[in-house]
This record gives sequence, C-alpha cells and structure tokens, in this order.
Amino acid sequence: MYEKYFYLNENPFHITPDPRFFYLSRKHQEAIDLLLYGIKERKGFLLLTGEVGTGKTTISRVILDRLKGGVDTALILNPVFSAFDLLRTINEDFGIKVRLDSTKDHLDALNAFLIERAYAGGNAVVIIDEAQNLTPKALEMVRLLSNLETEKMKLLQIVLIGQPELREKLKLPELRQLNQRILVRYHLDPLGQDETVEYIHTRLTVAGGLGSVRFTTRAMPVIYQTCEGIPRMINTFCNKALTAAYVAGKRIIDGEIARRVKDEMDREGATRKESEFPWAGSGLLRYARYLIPSSVFLIALLLSAPFVLDYSTRHTVAGSGDEAAYSTLNPVSPEKSVPFLASAGMEPPSNVFEAARRNVKVKDLTGRMP
Repeated sequence: MYEKYFYLNENPFHITPDPRFFYLSRKHQEAIDLLLYGIKERKGFLLLTGEVGTGKTTISRVILDRLKGGVDTALILNPVFSAFDLLRTINEDFGIKVRLDSTKDHLDALNAFLIERAYAGGNAVVIIDEAQNLTPKALEMVRLLSNLETEKMKLLQIVLIGQPELREKLKLPELRQLNQRILVRYHLDPLGQDETVEYIHTRLTVAGGLGSVRFTTRAMPVIYQTCEGIPRMINTFCNKALTAAYVAGKRIIDGEIARRVKDEMDREGATRKESEFPWAGSGLLRYARYLIPSSVFLIALLLSAPFVLDYSTRHTVAGSGDEAAYSTLNPVSPEKSVPFLASAGMEPPSNVFEAARRNVKVKDLTGRMP
C-alpha cells in the first residue's frame, strides 16, 4: 500500500523468511557457521533453538542455499506427525521410492540410499523445523535414524530447529539417549539495540528505500524496547509505522509515530509483558517477576516494624505491671534501670523508642543491643 509513496521496490518488512532480506548479525553468523561445520564434519545430530521470531527458519533456508553440490537435503516444516509419517515424509523429500509402505521397508530404502550417496562422496541432511512439536515417539524415531552409519561416519545429518521448550523436552528421561547424541548446539539470542538499527536499515536498502524513508533517533529506542530485538516483531512494528506515516503524509518515522504504534501493539497483545520493564532484554528480566513482589513485601515489613515493636513494648511493659513479663523483654530489672536514669536527671522512658529519642542507648535499658 505504501511502497510507491516511499519509492520502495517492494515491502521491506514482510514476515516471510526471504533470504534476500536476511540480516547477518554476529549471532546469526555464528549459528550458520556452527551448523555448516557440523554437517560437513558429519556430527550426526545438531540443535538450533531460539525464541519465536528470532530468524531460525530463515537460517535453515540460508543453510540450504549454502550447501554445495553433493549434499542431498530434506526440509520438514511443522512436523505434527506420527513416528511412521515422519519417516515416510523424509523419504518422500529425498525422492526415495519404497516398494511396501511399512516401517522396515522405509528404513531399508533410506539406508540403501544413504550408503549409495556416501560411497559416491556425498552427504545427506534432514532439517526439521518447529521440532518442539514432535512427539516423544517421533523423536525416538529420529534417534533410530542416527543408527544409519558406517564404522567411520554418520550417513545422515539431522538438524533439529525449535523453540526453547525443545531443550526441555529433550531432557525427558525417555529421550536421554537422543539428548546425549547431540554434539552441536546453539541458542539464538535476540538482536541488540545497535543490531536492531542495522537490521532496519538493511531491509530498507534491499527494498530500495534508503534515503526515501527515515527512522529518527527518538523512534529507534521505542522500537527496540517494544520488540526486544526479535526480528519478526521488528517487521510488524516497522510495517505499522510506515503505514501510519503514509496516512499522515510523512516520510519520517519520528518518536510520536513510534509511540502510537507501540500503544497499538500493546492493545493488540502483540508485545510481551516484560516490555513494560526498562531492563527488558537483560539477564534481570527473568528474575523481575520474583524480585519485585519480594522487594515490596520487605519494604512494607521494615516500615511496619517500628509500630509493631512500639505496640508490643507498651502493652508488655507499661500496661500489666507484671515484673515477670517485663523481665522477658528486658534482662535488666526495673530496679536497676530506673535508678540509673534518675541519677542522670531523666524520667524513665516509656519504651525503647523514647529512650532512643533522648540519646539513651538501648543497651542501658534492656541489657542488649538491638
């Protein structure tokens, strides 16, 4: 809608995983290098995890593009399959023909295919995206596929890509054998604030919009605070911002437009609650929900302590006339305390706070320090 207004060749902030718009941050480069290394060295199992929208699927597409000839690939998306359906889908992606539709026939056909490729100097890779959706039984099938090997090398390289809960699923007792076999792991963190700025500029450049639209220095911190460095959320935010600027007849995304978009995304529930904290994205974020209530309780307790102690002292010492009760609070008896105060020309204080006001040490009255 706004592409012509901003002299753009195409929408710079669509959310499809287009490798042409891929911003190669340091974290993304590390993930790609590590996964390509694991595939080349035939490490067997590789694991890539990250929050929703951090660019994991785009990385899988980049890896497929960078794998040289001689590498057969199978890409499995949204694998809500049974164990057998997963095996069948892998064979279909490799183009393997199976005579009978049974687990044994599919495994035998896949093994023969892999051995043939290995003897020819080739390699085979299965990339499973959204792997957190795999059932434990399907993951166990994945483990069995790793048994397809020779004495010297793994015949099949399997890349599991998923959200952080995939790591937790792999810790299940029934999946410990699979978890132990994963030799290459990488967790993809969100972009930093400077990387967020570079990410926006990169996508505008690819779309041909450099110079025709500008995000001000007041808008950028709002974008980062709202999106927390997650590329998919940045795309959504910037798309809304360009639409708002188009409607307003502006070519500059300033702080006012950015704040309006932030408010809209908050109302839509598109932002995470943690964004309300000024330290969003830092290590303190995960503990904030515990630290804040505890701190409030501690402050309330400290503020109420003088009133509670004052009430307790007055009712125990001044009210009952019971010497035994008085001695429980004060090891020094009244007979010893009162003459000491009288000799100093002072009336006995009614409680420890009155004593403190007169600069009389609590120890002189009670026989102990607070």
